[in-house]
Amino acid sequence: MVPSLPILLSSERFLRYLCLKSTPTPIPTPIPKSMSQLNRRSFLKNSALAGAVLGFPSIIPASALGKDGTVAPSNRLQLVGLGLKAQGGGDMRQLMSKKGVQVIAICDVDRRVLKSTSEAIVKKGLSAPNQYTDFRELLAKEKPDAAVHGLPDHWHGVISCALLRAGIDVYGEKPLAKTWAEGKAIADAVKENGRVWQTGMWQRSTPNFRRGVELVRNGMLGKILKVEVGTGPNAQVMPPAPQPGEKAPAEVDYDMWVGPSSEFAYDPRVFHFHWRWHTNFGGGMLLDWVCHHPDIAAWAMAKDAEFPVAVEGTGELREAPWNTHSKYDYTVHYADGFHMSVSSSFMGMRFHGEKGELFVTRGKQECSIPGLWEKDLGPDAWRCPGTTDHYQEFVDCVQSRRRPISHVMAAHHTTTIGHLGNAAIFTGRKLKFDGAAGKFIDDAGATAMLSRELRKPWSLEKI
Repeated sequence: MVPSLPILLSSERFLRYLCLKSTPTPIPTPIPKSMSQLNRRSFLKNSALAGAVLGFPSIIPASALGKDGTVAPSNRLQLVGLGLKAQGGGDMRQLMSKKGVQVIAICDVDRRVLKSTSEAIVKKGLSAPNQYTDFRELLAKEKPDAAVHGLPDHWHGVISCALLRAGIDVYGEKPLAKTWAEGKAIADAVKENGRVWQTGMWQRSTPNFRRGVELVRNGMLGKILKVEVGTGPNAQVMPPAPQPGEKAPAEVDYDMWVGPSSEFAYDPRVFHFHWRWHTNFGGGMLLDWVCHHPDIAAWAMAKDAEFPVAVEGTGELREAPWNTHSKYDYTVHYADGFHMSVSSSFMGMRFHGEKGELFVTRGKQECSIPGLWEKDLGPDAWRCPGTTDHYQEFVDCVQSRRRPISHVMAAHHTTTIGHLGNAAIFTGRKLKFDGAAGKFIDDAGATAMLSRELRKPWSLEKI
């Protein structure tokens, strides 16, 4: 519902009130918009005349017209944020710091998060965003260009698909989705709706990881004989058990938080942040980190465009109420014979090549070949696409409509590594995977782990 027009508005608020969003050229074909919508840029050309006719002030601030290095309202990327407790809030703050990005609305089931997030935005000298606890209401009332979400894994599929169907570009946190089937639904929705999707696989924009990928891709280590990846154990300390009869905080819509997952009695040990360690909501440390070091290793080996064909592994479960693995070792095999091992015993990745070895992790790298790390690869060398600013990458891609560095299919292939690892460890079987069919060969039990039944009324289809 459009609010009633006050007697007097500032020129910038007047422009925001009257200007309706235009649609950037999508990928690969345009998404129709209502013919009743006006192009905001066209409207700006007549804004002075409109002000004179309606009796509004004729002096318009420079910020409203895009002078003095600012961006006119018609050209701003209007952003909404969903799931803002932790990583999502950080992602949104990074994006709103980029030139031309304006946060118009925020959504979270925890009203405390909404309050603190709104206050932080206002402290930056920006307008207070509209607040929602239900993403459906946000979609009904707002017309954003893009969205950023840091939702728990169990919400990724439903909300991401809804955003994409609404014609909204998305910066979505990793992993792509809680299940393989939901990840595929997101990838399909990106393609079908011509949207830009950037995943929070920010290590792809970090200089030392990019350098490591380029060294491997350009054969500086010779033929790669073995790749070992470490994602670290789940060493999280479990919060205290709930008191008898303890309920979710009054500020939280807990039923909405559980959402499409099975009903689950409130337990502070399986709530904010720590939902990751329970299979009703996440996939443990294994799935939580698969889009970091395993992604870089797969990217370096040019395996981020295909699915593994087999997997095997073992693991050690955490104590109840958590039910994912604190320690694990698993190996994924690819069609050409390449295999990659993933372990919780260390952090980083080791490439063993015929000419030498390379280790890369956050903020550190070691190479057994003297001088190789600094070597000039030459003008014809393969280079990592994208930029070293992961958030600017998303803004640039929304504007240019090019594919981001952490595009949806890279995220789907990488997240699949984690889904397969969990399936092998939980079943205790060596599994063969058919990526085209989205199932394990001759193993219905393992295949059932690639999807789940969503609690009503939630669906991956239109809701």
